[in-house]
Amino acid sequence: MMNPIQYVFIGLLLCSFISQNDVGPTVKHVLEYMYTRFNSSHFEVAGLLDGELVDFYSSALKSPVPKKSWNEENTSFGYNDWQEILSARQEVNTYFLSSAVDLRRHFVKHPLSGDIVQMKLGCTVDITIIESKKTEKVVGFAEFAYDGNTVLFLSDNSSIWIPKDEYAHDIHDIVHKWNTQSMKDHLTNFVNVDCPVALDRFRLLERTNSSAPKVYTVPGGSLKPGLINLTCLITGSYPKSSPIEMNLFRDNILLTEMEGVHSSGVRPNEDHTYQLRKTVRIDTSESVVYRCDVNHKSFPKPRNYTWEVKKQEGSNIQIYIGLCIVLLFLLFFKNRCRSEPNKHLAANPGENAALGVQDGGSLIDQGGDATSDEAYGSCGSSGEFYSTSKVSIHLLKDLDSDLSQIQIT
Repeated sequence: MMNPIQYVFIGLLLCSFISQNDVGPTVKHVLEYMYTRFNSSHFEVAGLLDGELVDFYSSALKSPVPKKSWNEENTSFGYNDWQEILSARQEVNTYFLSSAVDLRRHFVKHPLSGDIVQMKLGCTVDITIIESKKTEKVVGFAEFAYDGNTVLFLSDNSSIWIPKDEYAHDIHDIVHKWNTQSMKDHLTNFVNVDCPVALDRFRLLERTNSSAPKVYTVPGGSLKPGLINLTCLITGSYPKSSPIEMNLFRDNILLTEMEGVHSSGVRPNEDHTYQLRKTVRIDTSESVVYRCDVNHKSFPKPRNYTWEVKKQEGSNIQIYIGLCIVLLFLLFFKNRCRSEPNKHLAANPGENAALGVQDGGSLIDQGGDATSDEAYGSCGSSGEFYSTSKVSIHLLKDLDSDLSQIQIT
């Protein structure tokens, strides 16, 4: 019998197990902007939502270039939201250029050096479902890099610049200067206020513009006889970051690349949507059932599509047609060979008289007996085509009797 302590221990384990089951997976979304300064007259900015371009700006351009369907035109339904975040970035652009000059002067002694300064800033949101309740944790971030190496970052708690350990001594003066500047407030306000608002709006625009993709199963030809290619295609997926799950099965057994499955990978369409296709080669001599399972966030539940392959066997009609073609060829060749001796006799009348040719083209030997094709065979071969003609006659008789028994379905 267990003592009370053991009961308490078991109860705690059960509670822990239940609480873990009530916690759903955490989903993370990121809106970030990548700044790159190449020299004093040229810099670029790329805005990304979950790794996909939202816009792009270069100092050689007059204005940022939209990269989404919902912000590409001034009539697009997300254009105004996009313009608001662009306005908020104006102060950030100024801050980056000023800070990049400080870093470059510190690390580079020669003013004409081409070393690159970069800044990455933005915000993340972690969404977790706990007991059917959604919780969101939003965090802003910013960091500077020189020659591809991060040298300092913005603390998410105190909103002050902190150097990386290996650069703590070298850039102490820069860190002190940046932390005392009022311009830093524009940066912290952007990552903690403007960015989370834009991230929430952009995610909504992505969901609004997302429609359920279409799925097709397409049989196609193959260079090898008796084989066809079965392709499962999903197209119209949006955005690219939205995962597509596709699996092919043969008689409920999962097929992989080892079994000959070829995947195209996720590819773009002309309308800014995406597609994925997987293909497997099918042997038509087998009776099997193939299935394509597809899942997408826009589907209420996973979808499956089946393709049944019925064994293809040669029919009696095909056999008889083949026999008829062979027989017609033999008869044509036989008649052609029979006509050749007649042409030769007609072209040599003197020889005809010597041999004693009767009307009709039969030959008369010295004893007076008529020798026909039955005796000599066509083309002068000791009865070879005569025996073939007999076989042909029998086949035709058999064919007539078999064809009379065929039922047209």
